[in-house]
Order: sequence, then structure tokens, then C-alpha cells
Amino acid sequence: MKCLIVNADDFGMTAGVNRAVIEAHTRGILTSTTLMANMPAFEDAVRLAIDHPTLGVGLHFNITQGIPVAAAPQVRSLLNERGEFLGTSTQLLRRWMAGRLNSLEIEIELRAQIEKVLEAGLRLTHVDSHKHAHALPPICQVMANIIGDYDIQAMRSPREHWRFVGLKASAKLMAQNMTAVALAQLCRRSESNLRRSGVKTANAFFGVTQTGFWTKSWLLGLLRSLPDGMSELMSHPGYEDTDLRQSHTRLLGARQNELSLLTDSDVVQAVVKFNVKLINFAQL
Repeated sequence: MKCLIVNADDFGMTAGVNRAVIEAHTRGILTSTTLMANMPAFEDAVRLAIDHPTLGVGLHFNITQGIPVAAAPQVRSLLNERGEFLGTSTQLLRRWMAGRLNSLEIEIELRAQIEKVLEAGLRLTHVDSHKHAHALPPICQVMANIIGDYDIQAMRSPREHWRFVGLKASAKLMAQNMTAVALAQLCRRSESNLRRSGVKTANAFFGVTQTGFWTKSWLLGLLRSLPDGMSELMSHPGYEDTDLRQSHTRLLGARQNELSLLTDSDVVQAVVKFNVKLINFAQL
């Protein structure tokens, strides 16, 4: 059987992102989303999630953007001199390689974000992370060790299989393809720990290489060639508005394009045509 989780990252980033996530779920093929506990539209996202119980909601663990949920003095190794997260996973990687990333502080912030969501009245189906920060082994280990305390059993594993993007592909698409390869290599370092911890992951993952470059032909081709088993497709639907432009995301118009494709009638029909069963992480 071919099963597919279509997950929207960045729920809670802006009201426009929240609205797009709900539209992609109610009118399209989106089944799941991950919520950012420290972003401005968190309360709006919680309200929408409660109103749409068929949408699976996980935690988009965020230690790269904004300010922490935990008290800043408790998570100093995750912050810059202004008390904000470092901005990119690359900066997290550098801090880890320098031996300056404190695992206990990662745990403190992870627990704070999980508990904020649970206290808001939501049940979490899984966890992933903003900018794939949990591809770094120490962050993945903390997540694997802790999520069971909250009856969370599943986690994204961004192990995207390498594919040839073509000689005519843009430099950006080729760069993202290499990023996907690097993420997959990092994830392999954590596989044994995930198995020991009993954490569930999808069998296949798609979306890193194509982020910002979705096309209808690519999405239809993915549905047509989806492998047997459980797969996850990462997406970023949203509306380009003032709030989004001020949110320091590189994905602007691309978010509206993804929303359009997630709700496209041909795409919706292709799910049926190619015998794809849409699920969320609660059904993994």
C-alpha cells in the first residue's frame, strides 16, 4: 500500500500561513502540519487546529528563529548576544562542532515548546524541526529520548533519496539537492538511536530539493511514482503578505504556489488515480 503524509511546516508563523494550511487541508491533499510554539500567530493556529480535528498537528521544534519559550538564562548555548536563536542551522552546526551546544539546554527548550502546545489543548502527533535542525545528531538524540515522555511516538526523518535534477536545473536547485544529500547523511548517524528509542519515522521523505520550486508536473510525477510504504511530503503553503515579508523567510511567492498545487483538482484526483492513501503521523 502507498501511504502519504503531506505535512505543512511553519504553522503559527503568520496568520496568512495558518489560513493557507487550513485551506490546503480542507480543499486539498494536506493531512498534517507542524506548529511553531514561539511564533506570533501561535494562538491563531491553535484555534484553527481545534476547529479542524482531522488535521494532524505536530511540533515544529524551533531553535533557529525568534526567541526561546524557556527563560533565556536556561538556554544560553542556543542564543546569540541579543537573546535570540542563531538564525540558521549552519550556525547551530558550527556551535556544535565547537563543542558549545549544550544538550541539557536543548532538552529544556524542547520540553518548554512541547508543554506550551499541550497546555493550549492540542495533542501532538509527531515532531520535526525548523530548518531541519534535528538532523544534527545531538538534537535528534535529545528529541528521541524525550518525546515519549509526552506520548509522542513519531518524528520526521529528512532522509531524502538523492535524485538527478538534470543538467538544465538552476544553481539553486542543484544546491538544494546537495543539501538534501548532506541531511540524509546526518540522519543516518541517528538511525540506530531512533530504533533503540522506538521512534517511528516514515519510510521515505520528499521535499528538501524541491522547496521553493514546486511544479505541477513534479508533484503529479511524485504521486505517480510514490514507493510502497509510508512516505512524507514536506510543504510550505502560505499567503505572501506584509507579515510574511517581515518574518525573515526566503519563501514568499513560493508558498502561494504550493497552496495552489496542494488544492489543484488534478492533484486531488491523482491521489485517487494512483491509489495513494492520505494519512497523518497519528496513523503511522
